[in-house]
Amino acid sequence: MNRKEYIQDIICQVLVPTKSKALIYAVLNEFIPEYETINLDYTGKPNNENYQFQSEDEMISCYIETQNVNQTFYWNKYENNLDKIMVGANITNDNQIVFSLTFDGNLKTEAKYYLRLKRFLKSKIGVISYINPAEYDDAKDFIKKYENQIYEFEK
Repeated sequence: MNRKEYIQDIICQVLVPTKSKALIYAVLNEFIPEYETINLDYTGKPNNENYQFQSEDEMISCYIETQNVNQTFYWNKYENNLDKIMVGANITNDNQIVFSLTFDGNLKTEAKYYLRLKRFLKSKIGVISYINPAEYDDAKDFIKKYENQIYEFEK
């Protein structure tokens, strides 16, 4: 790939060791302000899939406050989003979060967003993939697989 080649579905994933609703909102507001809220039927409670949440905030709070639960949320923004950024927050069953940015661009865009996400989250552990997110079972597995991942532009 050359630096100017257009790439669809670049996925940058970065681990943070603590679940936090405030951090989820901070990432959303940093990367896709005025994002589309997720549908209230996106998921139910961990112990009651038929439960209908009354707000996005209630939904996120439930999964942040419930220990040892796995849930991934994705947010989009359809207007004024040049790089088509989608934000993901994968709450892992060992109570950490892997944040992701999925977007279109080139290798320069890839480096920009990957480094920006790592710096914003003050994280040293991350990975870049294309089309499909990187695979991992939980935060410990993410660390094991990607802790030593260093890209050319990070050197």
